Amino acid sequence: MIKLNCFCTKTRPGLASSLVFATLLGGAGAAWAQMGAMPGGMAPGGMGAPPPPGGQEHDEGPAEAAPEEEGKAAAETGADSGYANQRRRKTQVIELDGYFRLNPELLHNFNLGLGYVDASQPQNGFPPFPTPLECGTKAGGCAQKNLGQTSMRLRLEPTINISDQVRVVAQIDVFDNLIMGSTPDSLIAASRPDLRSNLAQTGIMSNSTATPESGQNTYTSAVRPKRAWGEVDSQIGSLRFGRMPWHFGRGMYFNKGDCPTCDGGTTVDRIMAITQLYGHQFALSWDFGPSGYAWGMTDVGRSDPSGPALDLSQNDEVVEFAAALTMLDDDRRFRERAQSGELVLNYGAQLVYRAQNNEVFKLSPSAKANQTQNGAISRTDLDNNTDSSSASLRQNINAWLLIPSVWFKLGWKALTLEFESTALVGRMGNAGPLRMYESYGPDGQPVGDKHLSILQLGWVLAADLKLYKDSLFVGLETGGATGDQAETACRDVACNANEVNPSPYLNYRWKFVPQPFKDSSLHNFYFSPEYHVDEIFFRRIMGTITNAIYVKPSIAYWLDVAEGRQLGLSGAVVYSLAPVPVSTPGNSMGYGIEMDLSLGYRNIGEKFYAGLVWGVFWPFGALSRPVELFTSGGSGSASAAQILRAFMGIKF
Repeated sequence: MIKLNCFCTKTRPGLASSLVFATLLGGAGAAWAQMGAMPGGMAPGGMGAPPPPGGQEHDEGPAEAAPEEEGKAAAETGADSGYANQRRRKTQVIELDGYFRLNPELLHNFNLGLGYVDASQPQNGFPPFPTPLECGTKAGGCAQKNLGQTSMRLRLEPTINISDQVRVVAQIDVFDNLIMGSTPDSLIAASRPDLRSNLAQTGIMSNSTATPESGQNTYTSAVRPKRAWGEVDSQIGSLRFGRMPWHFGRGMYFNKGDCPTCDGGTTVDRIMAITQLYGHQFALSWDFGPSGYAWGMTDVGRSDPSGPALDLSQNDEVVEFAAALTMLDDDRRFRERAQSGELVLNYGAQLVYRAQNNEVFKLSPSAKANQTQNGAISRTDLDNNTDSSSASLRQNINAWLLIPSVWFKLGWKALTLEFESTALVGRMGNAGPLRMYESYGPDGQPVGDKHLSILQLGWVLAADLKLYKDSLFVGLETGGATGDQAETACRDVACNANEVNPSPYLNYRWKFVPQPFKDSSLHNFYFSPEYHVDEIFFRRIMGTITNAIYVKPSIAYWLDVAEGRQLGLSGAVVYSLAPVPVSTPGNSMGYGIEMDLSLGYRNIGEKFYAGLVWGVFWPFGALSRPVELFTSGGSGSASAAQILRAFMGIKF
C-alpha cells in the first residue's frame, strides 16, 4: 500500500450531520463497503496456488495481515466518543492498493477433439470451444490443437480520505487482460487486420507496440475505470453511494472478483445505508439496474457528448431494492475463536427484489434503417405506440424477480464448514427473445402466450481442515446449479426454425439459448464466473457452473523456505455431472473428471507471487457427439483437454 500523509485541522461535522444520518439509520457500529460483506472460509480459486496458511485464501496472492486497516478500524472505534468536538487526527490522505499480474497459458485441445457439424454451413453447428484458425471450419477433429497467449493487467485501487469518516474509493484497470503483442505498430485497425501501417508492412518488421485505442487497434480502452463510490461514516451507521462491488457469502452468485486471477466481478450502481442492530449488520440499498435508452444514445444526443444526462423513460428501467442481515467476525477473530475451542457461527441472509415494466426487445424496421443510414437512432424511433408496426418500445412486460440468498460459516478448532445457497424466483408477462414462438405478427412480435416463469437454484457446501499450524490444508466441496432442457441457440432476436444453431459453443458467454416452443419455464442457474472450482471445464469451456453437480476433494501443503517465503504444492480432483442430460451434446449425465496440480511461491514481505498450474480434463458421454444425434455430420467422441498456466504478480 502506498500512502500520502498530512496533518489536517478542520473540525469534524457536528450534530446536524448526525441528525441527517439518523433519518437513514437506526443504530451504531462499524460499516462495510458492500452489501452483505462477509469473509468466506475456504475461498474458491481453481488451482492458482495452494491456499496460504493462517489467512483468507485467494487465488495466488500472498496472505498477510493488513496493519493499516487494523489501525484504521481501531481509530474509528475510538472516534465515537466526543465526535462533535474532536479535531481530525493524522489522516492517510491517499492510499493506493492493487496489483500487477502476468499470465502465460497454453490451452491444448479445448475443443475436445470436435469440430464444426457441417463444414459447408458452419453456422449450423460450432465446436465446443473455438478452434485454431488453421483448422478453418473443418467438421470433426483437427491436427492443430493448441491455443495460447500471455495477458497482463495493472489494477489500481486508490482511496482518497477526506477525513477519518469520509472517503472516495475507486478501481481502475490499465491494460485490462491485454494480450501481449496484440497491438503492434504495424496494426492500423482491429476490424481490418489485413491493413498495415507504413511503419511495418508485415508483423516481422514491427519494432514497437502501440497504445491500445478503443475503436482503432483494439475494442477496449487502455485505461478502464470500473468502480467509484463514496463512503460516509457516523456514530449511527454508514452511507455508501456510487458504482461499487457486490459480494455475498463465498461469492457463489454475487462475487466482487478481487482474486488475482479474476477477470470481472459483480458491480452495482447503488445507494446504501448500513447500521448495527443487536450485534448484526443490517443494510438496505436502492440499486440502479439497466436504465434503458438515454438521450446520449440518439442521433441528436451523440452530437452533444458534453451535454447533461437525460433518461428518455421512467418505465423501462429495472427497479431494484436489496436488504441484508449478517452476523460475522473478521477473518483473524474467527480463526482465533475457533482455534481456542469455541464453536463459532457466522451467518447471513439477503433478499433482492427487481421489477421492470417496459423494454426494447427489438428495433423496428424504420429504426434499423435510420441506424444504418445515420449511424444512430432518433427519438421517434423509440416511440411509445405499441399498436404501430414501427414501435420499438414494448410496454407491459410486467417482469419481477426475487433473489433470496442464505449463508453460514461454522468453525471449531481446525474444522471450518461453510454453506451458501441462492434462488431466483420470478415471472415475465412478455418474455420477448427469451422464448421461441410458433408465430410472429407483422411487427415482428410474438403472437399468443408470451409469459415466462423463472425458478432457479444454486448451492455450495464446503468443509476444510487446517492442520500442522495451518501448513496442511484438506478440503472437500460440493455444489450444484439447476439446469434446463433448452439447448438450441438463436442467430436473431426473433428466433424461428430457420434461424437456429442446434450445436452452439458450450460457453454461456458466447451463445443465446431461448426456451423452445411451448416451454414457459426457465431453470438454468449460473454461478458467478469468478467462482473458480477448476481450470478447464467450468472455468473455460462452460464459462461457469450451470446445469451441473460437482464434487471436489483437494489438498495443499505450504513449506517455509525462509522467513516470509513459502513454497506450496496443491492438488484437486473435480467430478461433474449434468442433472438435465437432454441439454448436453451427448444427452448423457456424466461431464467428466478434471485433475489440477499446482506449484506456488510467495514472498510475503515483498508481496511477490508466482507459480505454475497443470490440469487435464477427461470428458465423458455428455460432451461427446453420438452419430445417432448428429446425423448431418460432426459426430465423434470427446477427447481430453489440458492446460499449462504460469502466473506471476506483485501486490501493493
